[in-house]
Amino acid sequence: MTDDIIRLARNLIGPADHRRLESFGAHVIGRGRATRFGWAELNGDPRFDIFRGGAAEVLAARIGRHRARHEFFAEDRAGQRIAAGSLDHVMAELDAYLAQAAGGPPTPA
Repeated sequence: MTDDIIRLARNLIGPADHRRLESFGAHVIGRGRATRFGWAELNGDPRFDIFRGGAAEVLAARIGRHRARHEFFAEDRAGQRIAAGSLDHVMAELDAYLAQAAGGPPTPA
């Protein structure tokens, strides 16, 4: 066992988390809570954007990873924090948030 401190790679969202986020995006689209997802960059950091609304689409939520805190976070379109922590926690909280915003029940655990 080592006492080395693990730091994030230069790319804040690695390939495994990239796939998990895209799977989550497909999940919320399948539930009717979003219409599409995509990747963007803000100040050099990757962001996973979730949209809803078709022709008049709007940003529903955004997931990113905070460099200094070494945690994932989700924000609404106004930039208000929805959740922060592990990716699993953030996706679960965001799923409940999107369900409530769409007027439906959250996904059962």
